[in-house]
Amino acid sequence: MYYVLSAMVINWPLLGSLTTHISYGHEAEITVPLLNVWTIWWNADRALNGMSGYWNAPIFYPTVGTLIFSEAQPTSLIVAPVLWLTGNRALAYNLYQLTIIALNGFSAHRLLRRLGHTRWLALCGGTMFQILPFMNWQSGVVQLTTLFGIIWTVHSLFDLFTKEPTEAVGIPTRQPASDFSNKWLHPTFAGIAHPISGVGVWLGISYGLTYWLCNYWGLFLTALLIPSSLAFFSNKLWTFAFWRNVFIALIIASLMIGPFAWMQHRLSLEHDWSSARTSEMIEGLSAHWRDHTDSPWLTTTPWLEWPERERENAWALGGGGLKLLLVLPGAFAAWMRPQRRRWGLFVVIFGATALGLSLGPTVRISSWFPVFGGVCPYEFLMTNFPGFSLIRSPFRFALFVQVAAVWMSVEALDLLSPARWFVDPIAEQLQGLAGRFQLTMRQLFNWSDRKTTQAMFVLPLITASLLVTLEVVPQTAELYPIPSHRKLPAWVIWLRDQGEPGAGVACLPFPTGYQVSDYEQTTLWMYWGTFHGRPLLNGYSGFFPATFIAIKEGLEQFQQSNAQEGDAQQAPHFSRYLPDNPGLRLLNETPTRYVVMKRSFGTRDDVWKHPQTRFRWAHVASDELEQIDIYELPTLDDE
Repeated sequence: MYYVLSAMVINWPLLGSLTTHISYGHEAEITVPLLNVWTIWWNADRALNGMSGYWNAPIFYPTVGTLIFSEAQPTSLIVAPVLWLTGNRALAYNLYQLTIIALNGFSAHRLLRRLGHTRWLALCGGTMFQILPFMNWQSGVVQLTTLFGIIWTVHSLFDLFTKEPTEAVGIPTRQPASDFSNKWLHPTFAGIAHPISGVGVWLGISYGLTYWLCNYWGLFLTALLIPSSLAFFSNKLWTFAFWRNVFIALIIASLMIGPFAWMQHRLSLEHDWSSARTSEMIEGLSAHWRDHTDSPWLTTTPWLEWPERERENAWALGGGGLKLLLVLPGAFAAWMRPQRRRWGLFVVIFGATALGLSLGPTVRISSWFPVFGGVCPYEFLMTNFPGFSLIRSPFRFALFVQVAAVWMSVEALDLLSPARWFVDPIAEQLQGLAGRFQLTMRQLFNWSDRKTTQAMFVLPLITASLLVTLEVVPQTAELYPIPSHRKLPAWVIWLRDQGEPGAGVACLPFPTGYQVSDYEQTTLWMYWGTFHGRPLLNGYSGFFPATFIAIKEGLEQFQQSNAQEGDAQQAPHFSRYLPDNPGLRLLNETPTRYVVMKRSFGTRDDVWKHPQTRFRWAHVASDELEQIDIYELPTLDDE
């Protein structure tokens, strides 16, 4: 319940507007959130139709397989009943976003408890995952906020390497139940030991779910788990039960991911997606190492930040200076606990690998390094790892750097936990300097007054953990008033009720640039398409089909006037299309049946005057309130 309430607190401006607004986080435009609203609707709509035609989403008409051009997010089906019952796209989207944030915190909490951390530290860790700076910075891209699939996969992987079937990692408490803060500041294991049976099933489901939630995270997580899992190497690898669970996990994950990966592979070859990812683009979207010291908002420790001046605030990938400082103490603390040594090594490799890969192709291994000298790790992945050649944003590996920093911060804070010092016989379980240090601590305090001594440790622990947890608190996200589903525009109603079923619709004006902001109107057309149900020639996604690009580039060719830049005459307008405009010609050659046009872009007189539309586009409907006209194009049979 805590994580549900905290998710609401984090998004408090949204609570009174769940049915009328959506959050676009800290994005500069509403484009991507509206795309995700449309995606949630499409998943719910196809579920009502037995998933028929799932891949052929109604955008980029008449291209097929268009759902895979962006994130399909089948996990959004969890809120499909909300959309079916209310028809409210905003409510479904908001509940999906809040559910993700709540699950992020709860899942992190359960993993930390699985590792043997106290409830207090698990609560702090769960909260840090809910307000993780990268996640909140990118919160407008809802698929990038899905941390719980990653956590479940790591949790299941940890269980896979557990030595005993019901092993609970950590040092069990032996103090009397009446001891100070037993519930919150000492580890208990009731109900958190995970049996090894079934771990293969959960590992397969968790990894498959991660890919469903966000293809990016599924691909990135794979690249990180391969080297970091070496930390768990043990005799467990030579047992039949281990490989049985690995086989089960592979089968389940393949069944979940296979259909999506196959469609992505087929369409990437058909549409030559790799050509859209130039080396200049990838390098431009790679992080610099100092970006990881720059937090997106004001922190309680600004003196710990050291960003490059020209990249300051533009590439804020830091999760907080305190957390970075606690990485080494956290690694030391984990190493001093035999039960968490492998975990600590796993996290260090996990975070270091993510840091290196976030720098993209801008970094190479030094030439003096044996075997791998001169190799660029990211280019190696692009060449040899399926799917990496289609990735355009290496900087997003920063999320995993922040995740690792949180895990290590919790380990470091555990050094202040009373359970660290008051569990017998802890001195015998530790070795070397740490053991002698703890023995000295025992001698310094009056053990006859045990509760008072424990209380002396509680205040520093709570103070330090709150400082680390609340080091970077996200700013309030912006809200966008989404058009009501109860008051549809007249042109939408006309297409829904009188338009030919399945007939393609082109909406003008087309975007005249390649920035995300240029497609904001396009995603609004897509939103209205969820109501009229006709496939659009328009569309927005991570990739674009060649036919769409050809039409778009043709429609961008306007006659230039001698007016000064910024003059109204220079604005895109239908009347400035040349008689032989290639975009209009290609549009006329498609099976598109209707054209929806804003009058601010072109009037009926403009359509009548142009030689490519004069005797071809027939005006059939008008929306005087929205100042929109609908034109009908002849079918191929009519011609």
